[in-house]
Amino acid sequence: MPTLTSALSLKSNPFEHYIAETEPHIAQYAVKPPYLESIAARALATSSFILFGDRGAGKSATRITLFSELWQAADRADKSGGPAAPLAINFIDFTSAVSAFQKGKYDELVLVSEVAYLVVEQILAWLSSLPEDDRSTYTQALSKDEAELVVALLTTLYSTRAEFDRKQSESTALKLLNRAWTTRSSIWVNRKWDSLSGLVASIVDGLTNKYVAEKADVAAPVAALLQKASTTASGGRVILEKLVDFVRIFSFSGVVILIDKVDETEVTQRSAEATARMVYPLLSHMQLLEVEGLSWMLFLWSQVRPYMVDEKTKVRLDKIAHESISWGLPFFRQMLDARISYFLEGKLKFADLFEPSVNVEGVVGSIVSTAMSSPRELLRLLDVIVREHDVRNADNSTTVLLSKDSVEYGQDRYVQEKIFNVYDEKSTRQLIRVNQLRFTNKEVQTTFRLSAQSARNRIGGVGQCWHGQTDWNQGGRWRPRWTAII
Repeated sequence: MPTLTSALSLKSNPFEHYIAETEPHIAQYAVKPPYLESIAARALATSSFILFGDRGAGKSATRITLFSELWQAADRADKSGGPAAPLAINFIDFTSAVSAFQKGKYDELVLVSEVAYLVVEQILAWLSSLPEDDRSTYTQALSKDEAELVVALLTTLYSTRAEFDRKQSESTALKLLNRAWTTRSSIWVNRKWDSLSGLVASIVDGLTNKYVAEKADVAAPVAALLQKASTTASGGRVILEKLVDFVRIFSFSGVVILIDKVDETEVTQRSAEATARMVYPLLSHMQLLEVEGLSWMLFLWSQVRPYMVDEKTKVRLDKIAHESISWGLPFFRQMLDARISYFLEGKLKFADLFEPSVNVEGVVGSIVSTAMSSPRELLRLLDVIVREHDVRNADNSTTVLLSKDSVEYGQDRYVQEKIFNVYDEKSTRQLIRVNQLRFTNKEVQTTFRLSAQSARNRIGGVGQCWHGQTDWNQGGRWRPRWTAII
């Protein structure tokens, strides 16, 4: 039997990607959360915002969608001459920050310096995307003050970075911009990244050579200011203000910095406290959040929020607009329908994957519960369901749609793969051994041959590390549920 996705003529498996960055067209079918419009409005007005969410809750998908929308606004402004839009950049690589963090030399200037580099890099990537005539309009007619600032930023905060590091970061910036920006030169259409990298280098050389040749010390005053700012405690705001001036030279209204994946570094992935300390230098200095024309949009792990009221990492959340991601069943229904519709050009919805006898509404409720209401885990679960369905029906000569058994079996397989990555293995195996949805102290005594007090201790220890309930289903296969505390 052909796979379910090929039999239904889907473009590809709609559930094979669990990470937003690996989905090149996610902005075309991502269901927008109810607060995205508000966030986008804040970003266009360069007002800062924090979005909290659990891992897998859709923070990165929201960031990518917002990045795309901001660049679409810039595209409209470019084509129609409407209101200018801000320059959107992604700050998702914390390699430099982690290095300083581990050495105990971490402060807001580490973050500001990285932002400065990313802003200059994004402007260069954008220039490389323009047809040559349009690019020349921006690069060949800079005023004296504009030339001073451009050359100073290039020589002080961009070209000083190691070439290998620039190449890696540049490739990511080009590819992300390619998803969102539509005004492209012919070289962009063919996605010749090596050639584009060379074009970026030629733009840098052209700018510095042209204006330095005209006046040898053209950038000296601004460069000296930036150099001093990069070494003083109050210098961060100065650099950020210069970055706003810089992007306005190229017709952007300001800068929007999209900060994500702070909790995915080697020092923060297991620690909400370390993650909080990573963003503390930024959020604790309100003057950095109040630069006119500059917006910080932070997408943070929900476990970080409690540490923001801790004395060591306390910030003024009452002064920063913030929200937490919360999804209900209607969102998941829309998400699944939109995804299937995209992968078959609007011809199918999620319900069309199932046999007519299946209660799809009930299926959605069940799989959302098993996936802990996480969009990422829901996709992972559906990938397992479809994969196992194809394996079990491999010898069937006709197309077999998903059945109730397919869903049940897939859920069991998903849990078997996932559970020991989520819960303590020793405690979970003890719950499996009890093999009952509800049990008494006496039953634990009998199962493990314990005294009454030892059984109470055993139950208490398990309850501290396992937040779920067990369910022995009709097929005799054990499946944990994730909603109650034993």
